[in-house]
Amino acid sequence: MGKIIDFLFGHPVEQSFATKSATMATVPVHSPETIERQLRDEQEFGTSAIAISAVFACARVIAEGLALPPCYLHQTDARGKKLATRHPLYRLLHLAPNDRQTSYEFREQIGLHLALNGNAFVWVNRSRATNEILEMLPMDPGSVTVLVDPSVIGAPVRYFLYGREVPADQIWHLKGPAWRSYEGMSAVNTARQAIGLARHAEKFASDLFINGGKLSGLISAKTPMTDDQVRQLREAWSRAYSGPGKQHKTAFLPADLAYTPMSATATDAQMIEARRYQIEEICRFFRVSPTKVFQSGGSQSYASVEQAHIAHDQDTDAHWHARFVQSASVHLLTAAERAAGYTISLDNRDFLRGTAVERMTYYNAGIAAGIITRNEAREMEGFDRSDDPTADTLTPAANLFGPDQAQPAAA
Repeated sequence: MGKIIDFLFGHPVEQSFATKSATMATVPVHSPETIERQLRDEQEFGTSAIAISAVFACARVIAEGLALPPCYLHQTDARGKKLATRHPLYRLLHLAPNDRQTSYEFREQIGLHLALNGNAFVWVNRSRATNEILEMLPMDPGSVTVLVDPSVIGAPVRYFLYGREVPADQIWHLKGPAWRSYEGMSAVNTARQAIGLARHAEKFASDLFINGGKLSGLISAKTPMTDDQVRQLREAWSRAYSGPGKQHKTAFLPADLAYTPMSATATDAQMIEARRYQIEEICRFFRVSPTKVFQSGGSQSYASVEQAHIAHDQDTDAHWHARFVQSASVHLLTAAERAAGYTISLDNRDFLRGTAVERMTYYNAGIAAGIITRNEAREMEGFDRSDDPTADTLTPAANLFGPDQAQPAAA
């Protein structure tokens, strides 16, 4: 990890980088935290949007859905598919890609960047001697500039980190839904109207409750008033009746003044309905089921909620998993490794499991059909393996396949 810090702050590095200072605004060199804070303030990378609960909830659902399944590196050969635990990339993907993060935290951060910004950038530190990946560090999307010459079809993509060019083979760029082939679309920018309306609805609710659930009205005078008199009346009214703890008091007005409510109540303004609709509207932009952000659409049975979660796995999680796996395979595995049968996968089977009764029915059917062994079923349930010698053999049911096929066979 020290090499990327050395690169950013001017110390000697193993790699040689070309520089291009004119690509980004000058960034003061203080600490990484200072730079990150300034970039977030200048770039407005979702900092205001994630203050909306529905936006943050949708981003978390996508990020945690990408982070939760364990990530594996397999190799397939003539004997079948097996875990490639001896490959150095296995530890980085499955356990810890760098000294700061676990695999879960790494993929959760990537998921947040993808959900909000449409792009995630990872610096891949490779050994010059062996080309082996030593560590992977996620970068703030606000610190990375992507440049492509628009006048050249198929022009190479160039990456600038804090204003300095980084070789493209050292940047793992994951993209969300994209209009351009080299850059994903920002969901926050795409949904800015819906997010803005939700923000205004929250501001309306905040102001409403500050005013005790009542909106503004009109104080009228029967005789003309000077500007100073109007100002004094406004200040006196605010001191007496505006703000927490001052609502619902009885107002006493001089005989020549009258108060007339001018706006509707929260019920008349359909505030609750408007806020509920904006949650659903934001969920549409993020392709997240409202039930995943704890937004109920009225009376729902357990079965309907269960089906909504299954639909979320198929319509949301599966797509982000496919993006991650395919991008990782292209950027982290060499052509020779892919030809040798190495593959990267996210295993979400544990999170799609049915009830205990449904699982036992599945295991019984698999054992009876000779598809799985009893020990394999025990492992899938997290039980210790049985010492019974026949627990590792396929035992097709005699009533289904006949007595000859029912004899124990080598697994």
